[in-house]
Amino acid sequence: MNEDGYREVLGAAEGMKEDMVSWLEFFQWLRGRGLEGVRLIVGDKCLGMLEAVYEVFPDAKYQRCTVHFYRNVFSVVPRSKIKVVAKMLKAIHAQESKAAFREKAKAVVQSLQEMKLDKAAKKVEDSIEETLICRFSL
Repeated sequence: MNEDGYREVLGAAEGMKEDMVSWLEFFQWLRGRGLEGVRLIVGDKCLGMLEAVYEVFPDAKYQRCTVHFYRNVFSVVPRSKIKVVAKMLKAIHAQESKAAFREKAKAVVQSLQEMKLDKAAKKVEDSIEETLICRFSL
């Protein structure tokens, strides 16, 4: 897709509502423009997107955007601890295997709990796997 095509897609996505119907129409528009062979969709875990993506691209996998995931975790972390937590999250993503990733994630959850950051620990525990789909499965 040329630069104008990118602008067109970005322009169509700006200001979208986050409901399933809007996302379904958007994905159908993309497919109608010739988009095919989609193997991965990366997003912010918008429920409307998650509901619609598999209807239009049934073979695609969904991965949660790491930046959005980090922001969700940081939203329950005191400002003074964000740098430390960011290093912990990056350490999870630096792992070379799925087993090492899971082991590091467990250790980070435990460290967050020890730091009395239970909400952050819960977010990591519940959702960290969503951020690594393409790395270990495509």
